[in-house]
Amino acid sequence: MTRTLIAAALVPFALASLALAVPATAQEWKPYRPHGAGYQVEYPGQPSEDVRDVATNVGPVRLQTSSLTIGDKTYMTITSSYPREITMGDPQKNLDGARDGSLQHTNGTLRSEERINLGNVPARHLVIDLPQQAKVADTLLVLDGHRLLQAIYVGPNRTEETPEARRFLTSFTPVQ
Repeated sequence: MTRTLIAAALVPFALASLALAVPATAQEWKPYRPHGAGYQVEYPGQPSEDVRDVATNVGPVRLQTSSLTIGDKTYMTITSSYPREITMGDPQKNLDGARDGSLQHTNGTLRSEERINLGNVPARHLVIDLPQQAKVADTLLVLDGHRLLQAIYVGPNRTEETPEARRFLTSFTPVQ
Protein backbone atom coordinates (compact mmCIF):
# COMPACT_ATOMS: atom_id res chain seq x y z
CA MET A 1 0.00 0.00 0.00
CA THR A 2 1.43 3.36 -0.88
CA ARG A 3 1.13 6.72 0.76
CA THR A 4 -0.79 8.07 -2.22
CA LEU A 5 -3.82 6.04 -1.22
CA ILE A 6 -3.33 6.83 2.44
CA ALA A 7 -2.87 10.58 2.07
CA ALA A 8 -5.80 10.95 -0.31
CA ALA A 9 -8.04 8.99 2.06
CA LEU A 10 -7.76 11.52 4.90
CA VAL A 11 -7.75 14.91 3.23
CA PRO A 12 -11.58 14.98 3.11
CA PHE A 13 -11.66 14.30 6.87
CA ALA A 14 -9.30 17.21 7.42
CA LEU A 15 -11.30 19.69 5.38
CA ALA A 16 -14.57 18.46 6.82
CA SER A 17 -13.13 19.25 10.25
CA LEU A 18 -13.45 22.93 9.44
CA ALA A 19 -16.96 22.59 10.82
CA LEU A 20 -15.39 21.93 14.24
CA ALA A 21 -13.64 25.30 14.32
CA VAL A 22 -14.42 27.36 17.41
CA PRO A 23 -14.96 31.11 16.94
CA ALA A 24 -12.61 33.52 18.73
CA THR A 25 -12.41 37.28 18.89
CA ALA A 26 -8.97 38.28 20.23
CA GLN A 27 -5.79 38.09 18.19
CA GLU A 28 -2.86 37.40 20.49
CA TRP A 29 -0.37 35.25 18.59
CA LYS A 30 0.87 32.31 20.64
CA PRO A 31 3.28 29.46 19.91
CA TYR A 32 1.49 26.12 19.76
CA ARG A 33 3.02 22.64 19.83
CA PRO A 34 0.57 19.84 20.66
CA HIS A 35 2.13 16.77 22.26
CA GLY A 36 3.01 14.10 19.70
CA ALA A 37 1.62 15.99 16.69
CA GLY A 38 5.00 16.58 15.02
CA TYR A 39 4.84 20.34 14.39
CA GLN A 40 4.89 23.75 15.93
CA VAL A 41 3.01 26.81 14.70
CA GLU A 42 1.76 30.20 15.88
CA TYR A 43 -1.99 30.73 16.25
CA PRO A 44 -3.70 34.12 16.68
CA GLY A 45 -5.34 32.84 19.89
CA GLN A 46 -5.99 29.52 21.62
CA PRO A 47 -7.18 26.81 19.20
CA SER A 48 -9.66 24.09 20.10
CA GLU A 49 -8.37 20.53 19.88
CA ASP A 50 -9.85 17.25 18.76
CA VAL A 51 -8.24 13.79 18.70
CA ARG A 52 -9.94 10.77 17.17
CA ASP A 53 -9.23 7.52 15.39
CA VAL A 54 -10.64 7.25 11.87
CA ALA A 55 -11.20 3.90 10.17
CA THR A 56 -9.55 3.81 6.74
CA ASN A 57 -8.70 1.18 4.14
CA VAL A 58 -5.24 0.84 5.75
CA GLY A 59 -6.48 0.54 9.33
CA PRO A 60 -7.14 3.12 12.04
CA VAL A 61 -5.50 6.51 11.57
CA ARG A 62 -5.18 8.93 14.49
CA LEU A 63 -6.24 12.49 13.64
CA GLN A 64 -5.14 15.38 15.84
CA THR A 65 -6.94 18.55 14.77
CA SER A 66 -6.53 22.06 16.16
CA SER A 67 -8.54 24.98 14.85
CA LEU A 68 -9.42 28.57 15.52
CA THR A 69 -11.96 30.77 13.73
CA ILE A 70 -11.83 34.54 13.92
CA GLY A 71 -14.63 36.20 12.01
CA ASP A 72 -14.66 34.67 8.52
CA LYS A 73 -11.11 33.25 8.76
CA THR A 74 -10.17 29.77 9.98
CA TYR A 75 -6.70 28.58 10.99
CA MET A 76 -6.31 24.81 11.26
CA THR A 77 -3.59 22.21 11.76
CA ILE A 78 -3.98 18.47 11.39
CA THR A 79 -1.74 15.50 12.02
CA SER A 80 -2.78 12.17 10.49
CA SER A 81 -0.71 9.38 12.05
CA TYR A 82 -0.69 6.19 9.98
CA PRO A 83 0.00 2.67 11.28
CA ARG A 84 3.75 1.88 11.43
CA GLU A 85 3.28 -1.38 9.55
CA ILE A 86 2.18 0.48 6.39
CA THR A 87 4.75 0.82 3.61
CA MET A 88 4.69 4.50 2.79
CA GLY A 89 6.05 4.56 -0.78
CA ASP A 90 6.94 7.60 -2.90
CA PRO A 91 6.33 10.88 -1.00
CA GLN A 92 5.72 12.93 -4.17
CA LYS A 93 3.03 10.55 -5.40
CA ASN A 94 1.43 10.66 -1.98
CA LEU A 95 1.44 14.44 -1.96
CA ASP A 96 -0.17 14.30 -5.42
CA GLY A 97 -2.87 12.06 -3.92
CA ALA A 98 -3.41 14.41 -0.99
CA ARG A 99 -3.73 17.36 -3.37
CA ASP A 100 -6.16 15.51 -5.63
CA GLY A 101 -8.25 14.39 -2.66
CA SER A 102 -8.48 17.99 -1.41
CA LEU A 103 -9.63 19.26 -4.78
CA GLN A 104 -12.18 16.49 -5.24
CA HIS A 105 -13.64 16.82 -1.75
CA THR A 106 -13.98 20.61 -1.84
CA ASN A 107 -14.90 20.98 -5.53
CA GLY A 108 -12.10 23.53 -5.44
CA THR A 109 -9.86 24.76 -8.22
CA LEU A 110 -6.10 24.59 -7.83
CA ARG A 111 -4.80 28.11 -8.34
CA SER A 112 -1.16 27.32 -7.55
CA GLU A 113 1.08 24.53 -6.33
CA GLU A 114 4.70 24.61 -5.23
CA ARG A 115 6.90 21.65 -4.34
CA ILE A 116 8.94 22.57 -1.29
CA ASN A 117 10.79 21.03 1.64
CA LEU A 118 10.11 21.99 5.23
CA GLY A 119 13.17 21.04 7.17
CA ASN A 120 14.26 17.83 5.49
CA VAL A 121 10.81 16.55 4.55
CA PRO A 122 8.86 16.91 1.28
CA ALA A 123 5.92 19.29 1.26
CA ARG A 124 3.48 21.11 -1.00
CA HIS A 125 2.14 24.62 -0.79
CA LEU A 126 -1.31 24.77 -2.40
CA VAL A 127 -3.70 27.64 -3.00
CA ILE A 128 -7.20 26.33 -3.70
CA ASP A 129 -10.12 28.52 -4.74
CA LEU A 130 -13.39 27.39 -3.13
CA PRO A 131 -15.91 29.08 -5.46
CA GLN A 132 -19.06 27.67 -3.84
CA GLN A 133 -18.03 29.32 -0.57
CA ALA A 134 -16.36 32.44 -2.11
CA LYS A 135 -13.27 31.47 -0.13
CA VAL A 136 -9.69 30.39 -0.58
CA ALA A 137 -7.74 27.61 1.17
CA ASP A 138 -4.01 28.25 1.54
CA THR A 139 -2.54 24.91 2.53
CA LEU A 140 0.72 23.22 3.46
CA LEU A 141 0.86 19.43 3.13
CA VAL A 142 3.92 17.78 4.71
CA LEU A 143 4.87 14.08 4.76
CA ASP A 144 7.08 13.23 7.71
CA GLY A 145 7.56 9.49 8.08
CA HIS A 146 4.17 7.96 8.87
CA ARG A 147 2.51 11.34 9.42
CA LEU A 148 0.69 13.70 7.09
CA LEU A 149 0.92 17.20 8.60
CA GLN A 150 -1.36 19.97 7.37
CA ALA A 151 -1.63 23.68 8.03
CA ILE A 152 -4.68 25.27 6.45
CA TYR A 153 -5.82 28.86 6.30
CA VAL A 154 -9.36 29.40 4.95
CA GLY A 155 -10.71 32.88 4.38
CA PRO A 156 -12.49 35.13 1.91
CA ASN A 157 -11.13 35.19 -1.64
CA ARG A 158 -7.74 36.86 -2.01
CA THR A 159 -7.00 37.02 1.74
CA GLU A 160 -4.22 34.43 1.59
CA GLU A 161 -1.62 37.21 1.34
CA THR A 162 -2.75 39.05 4.48
CA PRO A 163 -0.14 39.34 7.25
CA GLU A 164 -2.20 37.02 9.49
CA ALA A 165 -2.45 34.24 6.90
CA ARG A 166 1.26 34.55 6.05
CA ARG A 167 2.28 34.51 9.72
CA PHE A 168 0.29 31.37 10.41
CA LEU A 169 1.62 29.38 7.46
CA THR A 170 5.24 30.57 7.65
CA SER A 171 5.40 29.69 11.35
CA PHE A 172 4.43 26.05 10.65
CA THR A 173 7.46 23.79 11.16
CA PRO A 174 7.76 19.99 11.47
CA VAL A 175 9.49 18.91 14.71
CA GLN A 176 10.49 15.60 16.23
